[in-house]
Amino acid sequence: MNRILPLTIALCFFITQSFSQCSETNQPKVLLVGDSWAFFMNTESTINSVFKTWGFSNYKFISNATLAVNGAQTDDVMKASVQNEIQNQLNANPSIEVVHLSIGGNDFLGDWKVSMTQGQTDTLRDAVFERLDSIIRFIKSCKPGIHVLWSGYVYTNFQEVIDGASGVGSANQFYNTWEGMEFPTALQLNTLQNNQSAQMSTYAANDPQVEYIEANGLMQYLRGQLTPLEVAPGGTYAPLSVPMPLGDPNYPSPQTTMRDYIFFKDCFHLSTQGYKDLVSYQTQKFYHKFLMDDLYLLSDSTQTGSVSSTGTVSATPYIGTTSGESFATVLSFNTTAMADTTLKKASLFLRRKALTGTNPINGTLEVKVKNGNFGTTVNVEAADFSAAGDANGTPCLFGSNSANGDWIRLDLPVSILAQINNATPTQFIVSSPGGTSGKTEFYDATNPEFAPVLNLVYGQTPSGINESSEAKPFNIYPNPTTGKLMIETEGETITHLEVINLLGAVVLQPQMQQNTIDISSLSTGMYLLNITTKNGKVSQRVFKD
Repeated sequence: MNRILPLTIALCFFITQSFSQCSETNQPKVLLVGDSWAFFMNTESTINSVFKTWGFSNYKFISNATLAVNGAQTDDVMKASVQNEIQNQLNANPSIEVVHLSIGGNDFLGDWKVSMTQGQTDTLRDAVFERLDSIIRFIKSCKPGIHVLWSGYVYTNFQEVIDGASGVGSANQFYNTWEGMEFPTALQLNTLQNNQSAQMSTYAANDPQVEYIEANGLMQYLRGQLTPLEVAPGGTYAPLSVPMPLGDPNYPSPQTTMRDYIFFKDCFHLSTQGYKDLVSYQTQKFYHKFLMDDLYLLSDSTQTGSVSSTGTVSATPYIGTTSGESFATVLSFNTTAMADTTLKKASLFLRRKALTGTNPINGTLEVKVKNGNFGTTVNVEAADFSAAGDANGTPCLFGSNSANGDWIRLDLPVSILAQINNATPTQFIVSSPGGTSGKTEFYDATNPEFAPVLNLVYGQTPSGINESSEAKPFNIYPNPTTGKLMIETEGETITHLEVINLLGAVVLQPQMQQNTIDISSLSTGMYLLNITTKNGKVSQRVFKD
């Protein structure tokens, strides 16, 4: 798929003389729209900060005072002035692929009361949902294929923050909001929120352009309740102990995750770190793979690890030197799935797990590439350390390297690109030849969300096929797909469909039902979808995951 930050001139993220020739062009990929949660994320550049820690320092979000407004409700986003600004920003920034939408929370906080019947509550929730649906449908009409990520919310904390032992009672700025809702408990508010989340989860599951990462209990999960809750039900629980995504609805989000105004705490806005945690979770579940380019590949779990200068072989990827022993990371990718084409760019993404001693990634790295495997087998073996590659070079480093959990992105030199092709799988060895006394451990390939990634950008149309533009191109999504493709016909009558492989052969002639075709029977890779209409023929690339 594809994918995001401001036009800054960067050395690589790691400022060293070795990488001074490296720079990156930053593109806006996300439009941030919504209420006070969007307001705080805008003023604190939350999405930019998080994307950097996930390796995407080349991408950014954009927003402004018209689009991210403290206190906004769904009615506000439906105003012509706001919708005109959404359209203007999408027109002015064609690289934007996602609208990050945070709206709907204030509709409940402003209108719901404990004394409402279940029927009245359902009517309110349905009315909010209808307005939210209208906003999403408007955004989708602004740009074919645009994705909408409804940000959602985590649990609030009114009762403890206001009435707990450390609270300030009616002096809290948000007391009137709590009073207006008739003093609901955490369970009452959380139940209301979980019902809205379930409705949005169903909605997103049925629309390939809408994303929702349910995370109501995220703050509970990450921080735990380390001191006894100051109101019922009391007690504590450890970090990572409650189930995701709903945590424990009997508890609020911990006070430690709420915004602190010194004299009192917020009841429903997160701290700066809290918003980063939320967007990071959304990036883990959606953005990180969505923002990849033409093709991304995960490293092979059985052929990922490290080898040392003394012959030590490990399933754990290491880079660096300790006690005179140097370590290099070995990564294997099944590139036989890539298109038959030249590459414009290729990048490796690695997630830091631990650091011992001085960080070796602050020095110059070297990458070797091999068609097939370095040693006698595809497995990591002692001979890999000194084996010659088909090409080697110094990558440009971007992203973040300041903490465990951060991702670095290695943009590979041009000399390596020609050696990455679909004739054989491809192996890489990444090392730090500078001799720094320290060792970095990266995540291995056992968890797909944290596994090393090879991201490829194609440079030209694959051989054997030609793209035509006699007819108007269609909006086709999701692309890549695991099977089903939706074709927005916009009134056009499609008379014939055929799928062409990279050799130019027809491999499928799918039947369209309700504007949908199914290519799940095809192998992973790139294909050309030939579409014939009464106005001519158009051929468009599609990718089968």
